[in-house]
Amino acid sequence: MEKPIRVLQIVGRMERAGLETLIMNIYRNIDRSKVQFDFLCHFGEEAHYNEEIRSLGGEIYEMPKIKSMTKTYYWKVFEYIKALNSFFKKHQEFNVIHGHMTNTASLYMPLAKKHGVKTCIAHSHLTKSRQGLTGKVTTLLQLPIQKLSTDYFACSKEAGKWLFDKAAINSERFKVINNAIDSEAYEYNEKIREKYRKDLGLKNDFVIGHVGRFFYQKNHEFLVDIFNEIQKQHKNSKLLLIGRGKLENDIKEKVSKLGLEDKVLFLGVREDISKLMQAMDVFVMPSHFEGLPVVGVEAQAAGLKCIFSDKITDEADILKTNSFLDLSEGATYWSNEILKYKDGYGRKSTKKEIVDRGYDIKALAKWMEEYYINKHRG
Repeated sequence: MEKPIRVLQIVGRMERAGLETLIMNIYRNIDRSKVQFDFLCHFGEEAHYNEEIRSLGGEIYEMPKIKSMTKTYYWKVFEYIKALNSFFKKHQEFNVIHGHMTNTASLYMPLAKKHGVKTCIAHSHLTKSRQGLTGKVTTLLQLPIQKLSTDYFACSKEAGKWLFDKAAINSERFKVINNAIDSEAYEYNEKIREKYRKDLGLKNDFVIGHVGRFFYQKNHEFLVDIFNEIQKQHKNSKLLLIGRGKLENDIKEKVSKLGLEDKVLFLGVREDISKLMQAMDVFVMPSHFEGLPVVGVEAQAAGLKCIFSDKITDEADILKTNSFLDLSEGATYWSNEILKYKDGYGRKSTKKEIVDRGYDIKALAKWMEEYYINKHRG
């Protein structure tokens, strides 16, 4: 029997987050007798998806971590380049690499090509860099990516514009890869809703939900301000926060200072997000920047009304039923818009619409499988 081709996914760390979840959704649904994934990771620690990756037949390789602009920065870069060169020299099995970590692509793509890799995919998942010096360094490192990569992927047209120029976006090499999901798993289910609301003690509460790592990008601080305003008008309301991150304790402290401990549920990293979304009434994402958030697709697949910040591309409104609000409007304005849905809105299954608009994972996995095979064969 012919061995599967092996595609190298280049990532930071395989934690449970948007782009990582997309990769895993594809990996679970692709024909692994034809295409196998291996992972080049950059942060060393054991991550959420590592065990599952190994169980599916994937290998995980680690690169030295580069801490941006520390005293050892330039030494770490040298160490990183040396490790990359050694890796690609040793692993000649890869004809295709898929780079999701674009801030170091200018380092790993030339070395991959040097050692025979024919296809280097650059995949944009964001529309903006981080703030400060780290963001500026990232932007500089990404400048050569268009010349170095052979294929241009993005989760939305806006994410494409952030990483590639107009000529690239208008070329045949550019593809928008929808952040597809398991539409069946997220389909609205009244029985699951009732069970989860009971288990979580939500009773007749108006439930605002959010899924995201506790980082600056996700803007949890403003989300808590919004919820505080909602509480002033509607005491029977709860906020569900799903995820982990370095700012989690800061947000917990803010919640405590506002006296909202009994109203905000910190649920951590969960495997049952599709079911938790059934328990919600409105999904809110006041992000500072995004590409096209996977959780936004999931929320719409669960039949939820979504309130997005205007920093998120309008391409995220797959069903054309959601709202985009300006962050500068403030917490009171946001709370008033959210409260418009407190008495319900005829929630229903949106599975057909999600599938029809190209966001079903089975169709995407089949397309990716054929794409990888064709690129491998050259």
